[in-house]
Amino acid sequence: MATIPTPPLPSRLNPVPVVDGIAFAEGPIFGRDGALYFVNYLRLGTLGRHVLGAATTVWAETNGQANGLKCDAAGRLVVADFGGKRVTRFDPTTRKFEVLTDSFGGQPYRGPNDVCLDQAGNIYFSDPTGSSQEEPIGAVYRISMAPDGTPGGVVRLDDGLAFPNGLAVHLDGRRLYLAETGTDRLLAYDIDSTGRLTNRRTAVQFDTPSLDGMCFDEHARLWIARWVNGSVDVVDVDADRVLASYPIGDRVTNLCWGGTSLYVTDAGTGAGSGKVVRLNVGIGGYDPVA
Repeated sequence: MATIPTPPLPSRLNPVPVVDGIAFAEGPIFGRDGALYFVNYLRLGTLGRHVLGAATTVWAETNGQANGLKCDAAGRLVVADFGGKRVTRFDPTTRKFEVLTDSFGGQPYRGPNDVCLDQAGNIYFSDPTGSSQEEPIGAVYRISMAPDGTPGGVVRLDDGLAFPNGLAVHLDGRRLYLAETGTDRLLAYDIDSTGRLTNRRTAVQFDTPSLDGMCFDEHARLWIARWVNGSVDVVDVDADRVLASYPIGDRVTNLCWGGTSLYVTDAGTGAGSGKVVRLNVGIGGYDPVA
């Protein structure tokens, strides 16, 4: 079978406005209904929903404050609720949520920040709140999911981290990538046959702050929101090198694919100045559970 060549990256990308009026823009993801979901529309603690070319509405209340979002194979929204110190899951029809986990080993989480899924639907999430380079007390966890979507046990995969943030499982299913915001580095792990993480290493050490959400494109290039650097950077994870850096906005927090475009959240610099913009990249993204 012929190998499909990896297309070159665009020389520049111009942000196209999609949604504004977001209290703190984060966690964009497309649902199975084709709508764009994100957090904190109009005020903190909400989930917003935008139908492309049409209306934007407050879709649900989190009763906490969500940050990262992902959509599972059944169309449910998986939510890192750092305000509620838990990981929840919203039903796409009833808009009601269930708590998947709110503690580990008898202790509450510090405040989950971001989530990602693997091909089996297992949920990985970061728990960084209160951690820093001076006090590296952040951790990463995994919720095992049964084929019918029933949550199983929770495992702590790594700890002693300086604000673990965005994370993504590689297309091969054998590697996890993690943004360690407190050290401005991209960490890489191998995933063993039991789902545990091994061989933690620095894939890329950035010389400017900092790293936030991330996702893979269909060609296994990792796109990273660079927070106060105001950019989206692209990394070749096989060569551990940065391929491109695109200036986007003020505080770039997260990103997701929609068709052949990348949708990026920018938290802005003042109250209510958050927004979602679109980058017309011309390639598709990777959805592990599509």
